[in-house]
Amino acid sequence: MRQGSGLEQAAAVPVYVVGGFLGAGKTTLLNRLLKTQKRRRLAILVNDFGAINIDGLLVERRDSDVLTLKNGCICCSLQSDLFSTLKMLLSRSPVPEAIFIECSGVSKLQEMRRALADPILWQYAALEGVICVVNALDVIAQSGITRDLLWKEQILSSDMTVLSHTDNLGKDAIQEAEAKLQALHGGAPVLSCADSLLTHEALFRLLEGKTEKSFFRAEDDVNDDFISLAWRRNSPVDLTGFRTVIDRHAAVLLRAKGILYLATAPQRALLLQMTGARITIGLAPEKALSDPDTRLVFIGRQGMLDTQALKDDLDAISA
Repeated sequence: MRQGSGLEQAAAVPVYVVGGFLGAGKTTLLNRLLKTQKRRRLAILVNDFGAINIDGLLVERRDSDVLTLKNGCICCSLQSDLFSTLKMLLSRSPVPEAIFIECSGVSKLQEMRRALADPILWQYAALEGVICVVNALDVIAQSGITRDLLWKEQILSSDMTVLSHTDNLGKDAIQEAEAKLQALHGGAPVLSCADSLLTHEALFRLLEGKTEKSFFRAEDDVNDDFISLAWRRNSPVDLTGFRTVIDRHAAVLLRAKGILYLATAPQRALLLQMTGARITIGLAPEKALSDPDTRLVFIGRQGMLDTQALKDDLDAISA
């Protein structure tokens, strides 16, 4: 996707990965998304495991918005197919407003993160976060699925979990499921049902194009569960000192994103992306050069992220 690929003018499009164990309700969630956002240009990549692509048949198609990737896991054997499909999507005019990738029920979501971690790709299609759909009935009953290592990996590799199959559950049962998920992966928000995601103000407004906010870049006026720090510096930053600060606060950081200038290459704008435990630093789009300042946003949960301490530590980094 370098110069000459035909994507030079494409704007960065948010990418959402939707994972979850077999039968969790991923396709149902995406169908609801298509129905509630009919006016939006959404692209959905459907990956089913095996030669018969069931999920691709179940997703309700809107023109050519739904593309199907077949014959295996999107994050391993189909990585090149994924990249070529994203390239094709981003070459469209107009480009999609958001891309949702539905993983098969047997996908490892951490591998999907690695498949999307290419720094060049991030200039055009940036991973916003990983959503894991979880069957609330399995959580409450602690069924055999909950002892499956892949089931746990999917939850632990996500940035947000969404409970499904809650229609016939009472408030106490839903709260029980939420508590058990928090105990397993306390750093990730839990939404009580699929509709909670689809009506989430930050996601809705992102897709409406009214703001750059999303539930992975939440700010204080979007959701009281999150807190953010916007940090700007007009001189280059020492990489070693910056890494030390990030390591110090990593346990409570859910998301970080922005433009970074390092002392070792003060004229080069870098794009920093941090989602969960993964950090990617690559070349920023050329338009970032119009502002020579480092400008970063850090996101955490209320009561866990100390924004003042983080700011003090960042301010103390030498140039």
